[in-house]
Amino acid sequence: MTCKLPLLALLSVALNISLMAQTPKHRAELVRKFKACIQPTRPATLDCSEDFVTNLFDLYDHGDRSVLKPLLDAGLSSDGALSEELGWFYSNVLSKNPRTFLVGIRSRPLKQKRQLCGMAGAVDGSGMESVILNHVRHSLRVISSRPNDPLSVAARICLMHVNRANAPNGR
Repeated sequence: MTCKLPLLALLSVALNISLMAQTPKHRAELVRKFKACIQPTRPATLDCSEDFVTNLFDLYDHGDRSVLKPLLDAGLSSDGALSEELGWFYSNVLSKNPRTFLVGIRSRPLKQKRQLCGMAGAVDGSGMESVILNHVRHSLRVISSRPNDPLSVAARICLMHVNRANAPNGR
Protein backbone atom coordinates (compact mmCIF):
# COMPACT_ATOMS: atom_id res chain seq x y z
CA MET A 1 0.00 0.00 0.00
CA THR A 2 2.84 2.42 0.77
CA CYS A 3 4.37 1.85 -2.67
CA LYS A 4 1.14 2.74 -4.44
CA LEU A 5 0.81 6.20 -2.92
CA PRO A 6 4.05 7.66 -4.34
CA LEU A 7 3.27 6.09 -7.71
CA LEU A 8 -0.21 7.63 -7.69
CA ALA A 9 1.24 11.00 -6.73
CA LEU A 10 3.76 10.78 -9.58
CA LEU A 11 1.03 9.84 -12.08
CA SER A 12 -1.11 12.72 -10.83
CA VAL A 13 1.74 15.20 -11.38
CA ALA A 14 2.42 13.81 -14.86
CA LEU A 15 -1.28 14.04 -15.76
CA ASN A 16 -1.48 17.63 -14.51
CA ILE A 17 1.59 18.60 -16.55
CA SER A 18 0.13 16.92 -19.63
CA LEU A 19 -3.26 18.64 -19.20
CA MET A 20 -1.59 21.97 -18.49
CA ALA A 21 0.44 21.69 -21.70
CA GLN A 22 -2.77 21.26 -23.67
CA THR A 23 -4.08 24.74 -22.89
CA PRO A 24 -3.40 27.22 -25.70
CA LYS A 25 -1.26 29.46 -23.49
CA HIS A 26 0.97 26.62 -22.34
CA ARG A 27 1.10 25.10 -25.81
CA ALA A 28 2.36 28.38 -27.22
CA GLU A 29 4.92 28.64 -24.41
CA LEU A 30 6.18 25.10 -25.05
CA VAL A 31 6.56 25.76 -28.78
CA ARG A 32 8.30 29.11 -28.13
CA LYS A 33 10.69 27.46 -25.69
CA PHE A 34 11.33 24.59 -28.10
CA LYS A 35 12.16 27.00 -30.90
CA ALA A 36 14.68 28.65 -28.55
CA CYS A 37 16.11 25.21 -27.72
CA ILE A 38 16.98 24.46 -31.34
CA GLN A 39 18.85 27.73 -31.85
CA PRO A 40 22.67 27.45 -31.76
CA THR A 41 22.82 30.47 -29.43
CA ARG A 42 20.35 29.21 -26.82
CA PRO A 43 20.89 30.23 -23.20
CA ALA A 44 22.67 27.60 -21.12
CA THR A 45 19.95 27.88 -18.47
CA LEU A 46 17.22 26.78 -20.86
CA ASP A 47 15.94 23.25 -20.15
CA CYS A 48 16.08 21.47 -23.49
CA SER A 49 16.18 17.96 -22.10
CA GLU A 50 14.73 14.89 -23.78
CA ASP A 51 11.87 15.07 -21.26
CA PHE A 52 11.05 18.56 -22.46
CA VAL A 53 11.02 17.49 -26.12
CA THR A 54 8.77 14.59 -25.16
CA ASN A 55 6.18 17.17 -24.07
CA LEU A 56 5.90 18.30 -27.69
CA PHE A 57 5.58 14.71 -28.85
CA ASP A 58 2.74 14.33 -26.34
CA LEU A 59 1.01 17.42 -27.70
CA TYR A 60 1.20 15.93 -31.19
CA ASP A 61 -0.10 12.59 -29.95
CA HIS A 62 -3.04 14.40 -28.34
CA GLY A 63 -4.02 15.95 -31.66
CA ASP A 64 -2.03 19.20 -31.83
CA ARG A 65 -0.68 18.97 -35.38
CA SER A 66 0.69 22.54 -35.19
CA VAL A 67 3.79 21.27 -33.40
CA LEU A 68 4.81 19.14 -36.39
CA LYS A 69 6.42 22.05 -38.25
CA PRO A 70 8.72 23.13 -35.39
CA LEU A 71 9.60 19.48 -34.74
CA LEU A 72 10.51 19.03 -38.41
CA ASP A 73 12.47 22.31 -38.35
CA ALA A 74 14.45 21.01 -35.39
CA GLY A 75 15.67 17.97 -37.32
CA LEU A 76 17.53 20.17 -39.76
CA SER A 77 19.97 21.39 -37.12
CA SER A 78 19.84 18.69 -34.44
CA ASP A 79 22.58 16.36 -33.34
CA GLY A 80 23.18 13.62 -30.81
CA ALA A 81 20.36 12.62 -28.51
CA LEU A 82 17.92 15.15 -29.99
CA SER A 83 18.43 13.66 -33.47
CA GLU A 84 17.68 10.21 -32.11
CA GLU A 85 14.52 11.42 -30.36
CA LEU A 86 13.36 13.29 -33.46
CA GLY A 87 14.17 10.32 -35.72
CA TRP A 88 12.00 8.12 -33.52
CA PHE A 89 9.19 10.70 -33.64
CA TYR A 90 9.43 11.15 -37.43
CA SER A 91 9.41 7.38 -37.93
CA ASN A 92 6.34 7.10 -35.74
CA VAL A 93 4.48 9.82 -37.66
CA LEU A 94 5.55 8.39 -41.04
CA SER A 95 4.40 4.88 -40.13
CA LYS A 96 1.09 5.89 -38.52
CA ASN A 97 0.19 8.92 -40.68
CA PRO A 98 2.33 8.94 -43.83
CA ARG A 99 0.24 11.63 -45.53
CA THR A 100 0.60 13.95 -42.53
CA PHE A 101 4.38 13.51 -42.58
CA LEU A 102 4.50 14.08 -46.34
CA VAL A 103 2.38 17.23 -46.09
CA GLY A 104 4.89 18.47 -43.49
CA ILE A 105 7.84 18.02 -45.86
CA ARG A 106 6.20 18.61 -49.26
CA SER A 107 6.99 22.33 -49.56
CA ARG A 108 10.53 22.04 -48.20
CA PRO A 109 13.65 22.12 -50.39
CA LEU A 110 14.85 18.76 -51.74
CA LYS A 111 17.83 18.63 -49.38
CA GLN A 112 15.53 19.01 -46.35
CA LYS A 113 13.12 16.36 -47.64
CA ARG A 114 16.02 13.94 -48.01
CA GLN A 115 17.36 14.70 -44.54
CA LEU A 116 14.02 14.41 -42.74
CA CYS A 117 13.04 11.19 -44.53
CA GLY A 118 16.48 9.77 -43.82
CA MET A 119 16.04 10.57 -40.14
CA ALA A 120 12.61 8.90 -40.15
CA GLY A 121 14.11 5.82 -41.79
CA ALA A 122 17.06 5.69 -39.42
CA VAL A 123 14.76 6.09 -36.39
CA ASP A 124 17.26 6.40 -33.50
CA GLY A 125 20.15 5.13 -35.60
CA SER A 126 19.08 1.50 -35.54
CA GLY A 127 16.74 1.64 -38.54
CA MET A 128 13.11 0.62 -38.73
CA GLU A 129 11.89 -2.73 -37.52
CA SER A 130 11.09 -4.94 -40.51
CA VAL A 131 7.31 -4.95 -40.00
CA ILE A 132 7.21 -1.15 -39.74
CA LEU A 133 9.64 -0.75 -42.65
CA ASN A 134 7.47 -2.93 -44.88
CA HIS A 135 4.36 -0.97 -43.89
CA VAL A 136 6.07 2.38 -44.57
CA ARG A 137 7.43 1.16 -47.90
CA HIS A 138 3.99 -0.03 -48.95
CA SER A 139 2.32 3.25 -47.92
CA LEU A 140 4.92 5.35 -49.73
CA ARG A 141 4.74 3.19 -52.86
CA VAL A 142 0.96 3.53 -52.99
CA ILE A 143 1.09 7.31 -52.59
CA SER A 144 3.95 7.71 -55.08
CA SER A 145 2.15 5.60 -57.69
CA ARG A 146 -0.74 8.06 -57.92
CA PRO A 147 0.29 10.60 -60.58
CA ASN A 148 -2.40 13.12 -59.59
CA ASP A 149 -1.60 12.95 -55.89
CA PRO A 150 0.15 16.17 -54.78
CA LEU A 151 2.21 14.09 -52.35
CA SER A 152 3.50 11.58 -54.91
CA VAL A 153 6.85 13.33 -55.49
CA ALA A 154 7.49 13.71 -51.76
CA ALA A 155 6.55 10.04 -51.27
CA ARG A 156 9.06 8.92 -53.94
CA ILE A 157 11.84 10.97 -52.35
CA CYS A 158 10.94 9.73 -48.90
CA LEU A 159 10.82 6.11 -50.02
CA MET A 160 14.29 6.42 -51.51
CA HIS A 161 15.77 7.84 -48.31
CA VAL A 162 13.93 5.48 -45.98
CA ASN A 163 15.36 2.63 -48.08
CA ARG A 164 18.87 4.11 -47.92
CA ALA A 165 18.66 4.51 -44.16
CA ASN A 166 17.67 0.85 -43.88
CA ALA A 167 20.07 -0.63 -46.43
CA PRO A 168 22.46 -3.23 -45.00
CA ASN A 169 25.45 -0.93 -45.51
CA GLY A 170 23.56 2.31 -44.69
CA ARG A 171 23.61 3.56 -48.32
